[in-house]
Amino acid sequence: MLVTPPLFQLPMCYYMQPPALKTGHLSKFQLETLFYIFYALPKDVLQAYSAQELYTREWRYHVESKLWFKRATANSTSETTGSGNGGTNSNSSSSSSPAVAPGQFIYFDINTWERRMYGNVNTNIAGGFLPEEDVRVKFPSS
Repeated sequence: MLVTPPLFQLPMCYYMQPPALKTGHLSKFQLETLFYIFYALPKDVLQAYSAQELYTREWRYHVESKLWFKRATANSTSETTGSGNGGTNSNSSSSSSPAVAPGQFIYFDINTWERRMYGNVNTNIAGGFLPEEDVRVKFPSS
């Protein structure tokens, strides 16, 4: 029994290449998008550029725990939620935010995909951060 393939034609839009992502676009991305790029594209140049943008936004990568940390402020505590709203809380006034202890950090939890307060204030977490020079994308000299 001979099977004939169905006759169909793909629309031309399926043959078009998507526009290239420019590194300048990363500054416009939401924080969660940058984390997605970083964790989903290992060994890709976009991983390096997303890490560079995260450092620009004052996030620091901890080498041992392989997590991103940021020094907690009164405003950042209102962004750490359990609802997964991405920190877009419209009621982020500092008067309703809890007090922040010096040296306290928030981290991005990759399991729940949200920002959380780091519980162990007594450890020297800042000692394990990757230096900013190691994050910057370097171009080979020609």
